[in-house]
Amino acid sequence: MKKIMMIGGGVVLGLLILVIGFVFYVFHLLNTPPKSDPEIVAYTEEKVKDYLIEEKGYSESDILSVNSKRKPKDKDKTAIGYQVLVVFSDTPDTIYYYEIVDEDENKIEQLGMTGTDIKHKNFP
Repeated sequence: MKKIMMIGGGVVLGLLILVIGFVFYVFHLLNTPPKSDPEIVAYTEEKVKDYLIEEKGYSESDILSVNSKRKPKDKDKTAIGYQVLVVFSDTPDTIYYYEIVDEDENKIEQLGMTGTDIKHKNFP
């Protein structure tokens, strides 16, 4: 009888360890950002920079940085699944978020911003 209880306790402990491991694995998957495709990163950065220069009239020196990254939890693996963060030279503490919303029509929109300086705000 004692032998059966020891075996049963070992099985329960093993299952408990397995369940805890599975929970940590799922938690890790849900909190790991998707990997970015370097070609799409370069494409989206170039598209948004061209948009700012050609459509919005900014000069190259007005733009301090342009960085693209995959949107968290987005399954779209095209340029639409990326977000482009832009910092302007005159507002280095503010980040503006842009997105390619329609690749076929070359449509780019500003989604929002962080910071308090709204000098380059273009969203409704």
